[in-house]
Amino acid sequence: MKISIDRIKKEKEIVLEYEDSQFKNKSFREATQGSIKIKLVLSLVGDTNVRIKGEIKGNFELVCDRCADSFLEYKKIEFDEIFELTKEELSDKMVDIDSKIRDVVVMSFPIKILCSENCKGICLGCGVNLNKENCRCNVK
Repeated sequence: MKISIDRIKKEKEIVLEYEDSQFKNKSFREATQGSIKIKLVLSLVGDTNVRIKGEIKGNFELVCDRCADSFLEYKKIEFDEIFELTKEELSDKMVDIDSKIRDVVVMSFPIKILCSENCKGICLGCGVNLNKENCRCNVK
């Protein structure tokens, strides 16, 4: 979704509420199951920055970094960020909201995503998921 910079200037503050399933495009590690509920308040800060305050709620499909299993995690992300507008946004006079939301979502997850703190991972020898099976390395 793109919003006109002139509209933000004119209205001073824009409140948006929408459900978005665009995050299924897997352009980043976190995908969604179902829709995401998004509430945003946009305002300009100076001539080259936009402040986006909001809340993003939804189920995110994640992949464990230890065992490679997919799992769902419900997440409520509250944020208040100031983003510098890109040269393209300034010349087009349009703010790309989706890219900003994507940045917020990606930054809200830890660097190492685990299905559980006790995840045993994958055996480096035989490749089995140690959460589901015993190691086969010593089986004859």
